[in-house]
Amino acid sequence: MTPAPHFDVVAFGELVIDLVPARGADGQACFAAKPGGAPGNVAVGVARLGGRAAMLSKVGEEAFGRQLIATLAGYGVATDGVLTTREGNTSLAVVTVAPDGDRDFMFYRNGCAESTYAPAEVDVGIIRGARILHVGSLVLGQPVSAAAQRHAVQAAQQAGAWVSVDVNLRASLWRDKEDMRAAALDAAAGADVLKVSEDELAWLTGTSDLADGIARLWQPRLRVMAVTLGGAGAVLATARDRAQVPGFPVKVVDTVGCGDAFTASLLFDLARAPSDLDSAAGLERLARRASAAGAITATAAGAMEALPTAEQRDAFLASRAS
Repeated sequence: MTPAPHFDVVAFGELVIDLVPARGADGQACFAAKPGGAPGNVAVGVARLGGRAAMLSKVGEEAFGRQLIATLAGYGVATDGVLTTREGNTSLAVVTVAPDGDRDFMFYRNGCAESTYAPAEVDVGIIRGARILHVGSLVLGQPVSAAAQRHAVQAAQQAGAWVSVDVNLRASLWRDKEDMRAAALDAAAGADVLKVSEDELAWLTGTSDLADGIARLWQPRLRVMAVTLGGAGAVLATARDRAQVPGFPVKVVDTVGCGDAFTASLLFDLARAPSDLDSAAGLERLARRASAAGAITATAAGAMEALPTAEQRDAFLASRAS
């Protein structure tokens, strides 16, 4: 008998310290160090919802690296697969937030720890104990970590786990945008679950028509594609059905982590009830829950600490039931 998976979701990829705008005790502007990184946010998001999550990454053997590991563990994420090194520092991202809550990032990743994350260092035993392996595209910009991610995806596929991909395009981190596009398309080609924003879908496929873009990016392995539309909601599509839900109006404080909250909700629900993909009603339920998780996250500053629990998500949806 095949043993049951140990983890609902194993997230692979970058862990980042986000330096976010804050106010010091004297009222002067400063930056606060907040744990982040899209895959790390997803792992924490799954754990916050009550799922079993693990992280595979590599950070610097310094204060920021220790902060990231301690934060993940504090939220209940298994961190045995997070390595430390003195060969590079933990990645940093300086975050600026516009008056409407939208954010921009300036990354400091040259020679970062995760760029040295090699295939032989990936704990495939953790991957084999997962229902879903979640990856992005940022680490594909460096040859060593790119090979490590491809190795992790292959291990997941061989173990029968689903592969989730958030293309998470960050043009400022790539010297050549065509290289970024090729990497994102390569990652998407191995996905069972694919999450893109509306802008990413248009850029990757060359069309602003949503249905046409979904059709162009579809591939035989894919089970579901999620297209986030910002405040306008989201679309979930399978080969047979499609569900589009409107966004939830909220007072936006900070959009950092909203897409990751959406992804975490979707993966948590799929790990527990994959049969929701078999009907339009199930797709709509998944989309509403994921959109609610993203909306809740927008109402608070920061990423990991703003991710909702299952109780918060359910209460939010109940308060907005028609």
